[in-house]
Amino acid sequence: MTPAFTVFYSFLFGLGYIVAPSMLVWGWVRWVKQRPRSWTIFSIVSFAGFLLATASALYGIWMICFGVGGGFLTSSQGYSPDYGLFYKFVRRGVVISVIAVAFAIGGIWREGSVRWQAPASAVGTLAFWLIATTWP
Repeated sequence: MTPAFTVFYSFLFGLGYIVAPSMLVWGWVRWVKQRPRSWTIFSIVSFAGFLLATASALYGIWMICFGVGGGFLTSSQGYSPDYGLFYKFVRRGVVISVIAVAFAIGGIWREGSVRWQAPASAVGTLAFWLIATTWP
């Protein structure tokens, strides 16, 4: 591997496994403490992006548990991995994360309880899915 690829991969790894979980936890704690009294269109869009980023993260956790439980193994092929099913799951996770990024960016223009946590966690979950497809 080239040094540039190593740096890029390390950056994605940090986003996916450090930034995303910490921003999701921080965002939910902040949202519970500072529930908005008045909902604006920007706070609704930002919160929708944050919800989608959370859904993407939970989907990733479920996919990992499914894989550990042997869900990607097919007995008809002698217990070989079913990569088609794996990449189908990853594509769904990427789509959820991309939509989350779009909503989260749409909500950063005005004050909101998860204004900055939404885009950070959405980009972090997208990085997680990119790592899932390129694991060396």
